Amino acid sequence: MKSRAYLVRITRIYQYRPDNVRLGAIFVNHKAGAHRIEILTTQDKLNIDPKVGQQWKILKEQNFSIRQQQVSMGGYVDVWRFMEPTLKCVMPDNGVGFVTFLSTEKAFEGIGKVSAQFLWEKFRSEIFNVLERDKYAPYEKDQSKTNFQAVREVLLKDKAVHGLWNGYKEYSNLKHSAQLVEWEIEAPIQRQLFRFADQDAINFLTQNPYRLFSLGMRFHKVDDIAQKHFGIKQDDETRLVAIVEQALRLWSDQGNTVADWQDIEPSVSKLLNKDLRLVARASELDGDIVGFVKQNNQYFVSGNYIFEKTIAKRFGSLRKLNALWSSELEEAFITSFPADWPIEKAQERAVRTALVSHVFALTGGAGTGKTTTTKLIVNAYQKLGYTIYPVALSGKAARRLQQSIGNETKTIAKLLRETNLDEDKAVLLVDEASMLDAYTMWRLVTLFSEKVRILLIGDPYQLPPINAGFILNDVIKSGVINHVELDVVKRQGVDSSVPAYSNAIRHGIMPESLTTADITFHESTGDILQDAVTAYSEYDNAMIVAPTNDTVRKANIMLQGVVNPNGKILDLTDMPITKGSYDFKEGDPIVITLTSYKHDVQNGTLGVIKCAEPSDEYACVIELEDLDEKGNKRLLEVDWQLFEYIDLAYCLTLHKLQGSQAPNVIVLLERGRLLDRSWLYTAVTRAEDKVHIIGKETDFRYGVNKKGAVDSRKTALAEMLKNV
Repeated sequence: MKSRAYLVRITRIYQYRPDNVRLGAIFVNHKAGAHRIEILTTQDKLNIDPKVGQQWKILKEQNFSIRQQQVSMGGYVDVWRFMEPTLKCVMPDNGVGFVTFLSTEKAFEGIGKVSAQFLWEKFRSEIFNVLERDKYAPYEKDQSKTNFQAVREVLLKDKAVHGLWNGYKEYSNLKHSAQLVEWEIEAPIQRQLFRFADQDAINFLTQNPYRLFSLGMRFHKVDDIAQKHFGIKQDDETRLVAIVEQALRLWSDQGNTVADWQDIEPSVSKLLNKDLRLVARASELDGDIVGFVKQNNQYFVSGNYIFEKTIAKRFGSLRKLNALWSSELEEAFITSFPADWPIEKAQERAVRTALVSHVFALTGGAGTGKTTTTKLIVNAYQKLGYTIYPVALSGKAARRLQQSIGNETKTIAKLLRETNLDEDKAVLLVDEASMLDAYTMWRLVTLFSEKVRILLIGDPYQLPPINAGFILNDVIKSGVINHVELDVVKRQGVDSSVPAYSNAIRHGIMPESLTTADITFHESTGDILQDAVTAYSEYDNAMIVAPTNDTVRKANIMLQGVVNPNGKILDLTDMPITKGSYDFKEGDPIVITLTSYKHDVQNGTLGVIKCAEPSDEYACVIELEDLDEKGNKRLLEVDWQLFEYIDLAYCLTLHKLQGSQAPNVIVLLERGRLLDRSWLYTAVTRAEDKVHIIGKETDFRYGVNKKGAVDSRKTALAEMLKNV
């Protein structure tokens, strides 16, 4: 146990998915008696795809444990479990390892243990240099024969020689890996590089080391590697292009898709150590589709430009296909409404407009009947023989929409895993479209046929998408896409004060009174967390929202101690896991912070811990808030990979709650970057019944007065739509 490096041989691949890799192995260089090794990790942490027989080096222990497990034949075996260690596949560096490697790895056809032994005795470690050359090239130590002939003298059969070279091809990138390690390039980036450039990886980087930036490496690390290992000078144009691209990416991280020079100049200047000469040179660069795009003195991250341009072209084509009203549409419209249905003018206009439109937006504030109107539109389209593809970003929103309209609804992520959909007579229906970013919308429009109709449903005044883009708002802003807004509130009772209150916030107007019949404003005593605990105790079913992760964490710890003091603690002693600064207990509400297709959960899925009995396979069992196909709450056994993405959910950030509602919502106000009228409006409208706001009146006024993303986010789609 003194060494922090272990050499293991893969014996079994239990699971191999992007977010869940479970490998079985045995030690090669460590005497551990009867033992079994389990390696739990993710695909992005592996330098190549694992195969049985390969040798892997565990460079250091992380979340490491040894436990005894009884075996069926009697006695015990030591189970060594490594949770997400630093790993890399390596070629054997000694005779025993080489012989075992060749004779057990299926890729080396026709080579057994004896043949492998003869090869090692003849060439020893020189065999790797031989295999990296063309088999028909002259043999380095005897130019009178080829490498093929030199190896055949040992293996005797042509089939075995070909099998040796063909097998080695699968591991030839290991040589590149060694070079990349020297260049200080991490394994996840290596993996991305091999996927993109394969055997041309070295040349790919030599031409432009800043390409690492596009593969996900941090800019400062790339810049250091480029100057240290590739000799790039500080004033090299390749470097200046990369710096402009980095500045644009930082701007894009704030949600923007387009920038003027003054938007990115501060970041460019900082990255260039305020060298005015280099900043001026950077401002003169024209850009290209590889680095960044510059058009009419506006700058784009190349990806964002492609996304918005493609969306604009598709929406423009669909708009030109809009139809005139017909008797067929009239029949579908009339029969879409249930008997004795009170038809309101806004709903009637929405259904009629949707039926003649190939791209259409239906918007409205919380509770205005968007879902009901959507159901009517779906009914009418189905009567016309259209296939409906309803989707939402979150699993919870998808299931809620399915219950409302009666059609199978998928998450966008699940739909995007399907093959291209060529059906022309179809409607793509996107719920909670205010959360659509440019990349996701681009994925959707390229998935479907060019004639598939698109229906966007949402509230444009809610929080913007986390990623760059503002699809729903740009569609409305353009003025060229058919759009109907519903403005009569139906969710809350007619006497509810929530609609008027939230509508005032939406328009940047202070409500007439901070406290109403349904909204309580509590001037904080200065201890906002204690105030939250007091408010929480007043409700049977409440959700707390806060603007920062730090406040969320502190509130969760405090509330757990007050609300669930006697819950059975999830004992992680001797388990290969570390889980922050708090314990989990039976009865705790939790949120899953990972989208996992394996577990059928989305980032933001809520639940409650029902069983806190950890095992080798599972950490706990949770009851999900999401309903199954029969309308029942679903139990989920949380394995150790998923457990890393479980957090307490007494309190949540607003982004986790967006797209959901709760009977009672407690809003914690803290002045900061996130507090604006969009945040306040979205927080208040998460409530189905009551709202309790805790904070300072000055902070509330600050949030109402501060413009939200509707007014501040810079995107180009609206202008592009006007010009297609």
